[in-house]
Amino acid sequence: MFYLQVPDINISILDIEDSALSRLGHFATYSKLTNKQNHLRYLRNSSLLDYSGFLSLRTHASLTDDQALKEMVIEGECRLISERLNLMKPNYLRKYLIKIIDDIRLFDVTNDNIDVLLKFCSEYKDKQHVPCNEHCSAQSIEVPWQKCLTLVSNRKVHLNQGIAIVPCNQWNSVLVDLFRIIYIKSLRTIRRSMSASNSNNLQIEYLSEKINGYYNSKIAFWKNIDKQVSLEELISNKISIPPCMLLSLNSLFTNHRLAHDPRYRLTLFLKDIGIPFEQTLALFQQEYSKCGNLGSACTHSWDKHHKQIEYNVRHTYGMVGSKKDYQMTSCVLMQKQNIQVPDEGCCPFVHCSKDKLKNILEEFVSIDDDEMNIINDLKNSDQPIQACHRYAHKLFQTSKSLYHNTPTQYFFNSKKAII
Repeated sequence: MFYLQVPDINISILDIEDSALSRLGHFATYSKLTNKQNHLRYLRNSSLLDYSGFLSLRTHASLTDDQALKEMVIEGECRLISERLNLMKPNYLRKYLIKIIDDIRLFDVTNDNIDVLLKFCSEYKDKQHVPCNEHCSAQSIEVPWQKCLTLVSNRKVHLNQGIAIVPCNQWNSVLVDLFRIIYIKSLRTIRRSMSASNSNNLQIEYLSEKINGYYNSKIAFWKNIDKQVSLEELISNKISIPPCMLLSLNSLFTNHRLAHDPRYRLTLFLKDIGIPFEQTLALFQQEYSKCGNLGSACTHSWDKHHKQIEYNVRHTYGMVGSKKDYQMTSCVLMQKQNIQVPDEGCCPFVHCSKDKLKNILEEFVSIDDDEMNIINDLKNSDQPIQACHRYAHKLFQTSKSLYHNTPTQYFFNSKKAII
């Protein structure tokens, strides 16, 4: 788990990519490994996939300027090693300590952190005893206080002239603190080494692009999913709304009605980005109370159909019926659907004509003919999601590409880009 000696890793770049992204995904939505079956293959301790994921993320963390991503990786690795240590049975823990000791003796670099780790693991192995639980303090090990800052800050150890006296119930915490110190120092070493190298590593560049794309599209989304957004804030900042949902919202405001499927998708989008149920229902009440026109296929009115409309909104929010937590329709699924009322809601990069698409996209930014030709070429070559990515990149003028797989992810990416 300290990864001091790296085995020969002879696996495909795609497996390395999957290992890195699964590891990052685990860190982003952290819960116990037993609750993350889809990540277990890549997080099996000391496997080649485990090593490849660790090394890929460590290299990326050393080179990235995104401090939030770097801290997520550092703390994710520390939480992972903490969980692994706490799950180990005594006989396996002893073997693990012996492996660390053997790896250090083969390690061709020595420093005070490695020296403290070697001494600590040797004493831990010799003083290990059963039973030993969270309340046990039958044995202790002395460690320089700087090497166990978490325990010092939480007042879990006694200090005597700069030495922390660590009881046995806190020994695993010392290993985690030592891991954090050694890991952070390795990030600086890798960054200096890479900066001194004039050659480009295509594998590192490829993995960095994939990790950045995954982080920007999914993790920014996960980090914001619990935050509430007011409808007033959303409408006053419509630039953050994806073109497909903006088409539906504008249609609702223009026609005061919305066909069933677009209304369902818009409700789902509003739910997913954090608009409270009461505000979504008030939006439909406000518009459906007005006189509709022939621009919509919907013929309902609030006066005659308010119970049905309210039930549909409650059902989509998971408040009635099966109470299922419905997820936003993916871009791919929306693009494949046979949209009956494209003027009221669709993927503009699939279902709209060139002129209609240009009108939709130019609500917030001017697009010249060359750029529009590129977007249309992507649209016509069955790459609508790439066309939408390109539009978002131009709209928000970001240095990094913005990737999304759902309208909800588009929204959170845009919010991050605007900040």
